[in-house]
Amino acid sequence: MPHENGVWFIQSESSPLEIDSLKSMPEKAGFIMVPFSSEGFVKSYFIQADKHTFIPFDEIDKVVLEDDKAWKIIPGQMHQHFKSKDEFCEDVVSAKKAIESGIFRKVVLSRIKQLECNTRNPLKIFHKLCIKHPAAFVSLIHIPDNITWITATPELLVSSDENKITTVSLAGTKSINSIEDWGEKEKMEQHIVTEYINEILEKYCENITVSLAQEVIAGNVKHLKSSFSASLSGNFWNLVSALHPTPAVCGIPLKKTKQFIKETEGYDRTYYTGFLGPCHVKGKTDLFVNLRCGELFSNGVNLYIGGGITKDSIPENEWEETELKLRTLLFAFDENEKG
Repeated sequence: MPHENGVWFIQSESSPLEIDSLKSMPEKAGFIMVPFSSEGFVKSYFIQADKHTFIPFDEIDKVVLEDDKAWKIIPGQMHQHFKSKDEFCEDVVSAKKAIESGIFRKVVLSRIKQLECNTRNPLKIFHKLCIKHPAAFVSLIHIPDNITWITATPELLVSSDENKITTVSLAGTKSINSIEDWGEKEKMEQHIVTEYINEILEKYCENITVSLAQEVIAGNVKHLKSSFSASLSGNFWNLVSALHPTPAVCGIPLKKTKQFIKETEGYDRTYYTGFLGPCHVKGKTDLFVNLRCGELFSNGVNLYIGGGITKDSIPENEWEETELKLRTLLFAFDENEKG
């Protein structure tokens, strides 16, 4: 969890529960993982917390998985949809044309970076990310012979503590070394997300407050963030369903941008820009957007990165933004990378 001095170790003694609808979520301690889109073949999982332990950072190497729960990371299956800089920039131009035509106001486009590396010790990768990014939600999710995902995300989707709700609007990106003021492109991008989240909260909450946008650091980049707090007056999982996916990871309006993403990106995002997090752990549920993430295979990793496109986007700058975001994760694989 952000700003904690250790990690939560959650382990299930049975197979994860497949969730067809958030309305069927069990009222048990565990961990949920939901894909970007419910329309594809990718399943939502709930991992029940049969074992649930807090471990200080200096004791992570003492985590021992039972023999039947040892790392079983599947081989291969690397994506073939890798886009060059020119191809990605062409996608940005297409998005800008659609925005100028009034089809949508903003859309988020992503791409994949593949690394061939040794992933036999994912706990080592996870530990490096925890130390490097103390303000992020860092997670390692492993379902033997199925999926293994690593995440170091800066973005909260929503947190629930009894009836108190907190969430954020996070958008706009600059290099951590930039000394320039935030431009209209970034301000508009963040405003769109803030406006959208406020409209959703008004349907399910009362006593809503929102902060002014502030600059926050996330790895090698900076973002604009506004924080919300509210009192829940409706069903929590209905609120979650309404919030996901936000314009920060998809676009607005939702239906048109999801279709554009499907037609343009050329691959299924699966769990990238979905959400994940602990449920009913110490009375709280904390759900985070699955950004700055990658899927581990026995022979490497697929890293996912993207950025918000508006009418003011410059294609080459959008490519550079994805390169900056990549560095949040790349260092964790440096020792394992071949060449």
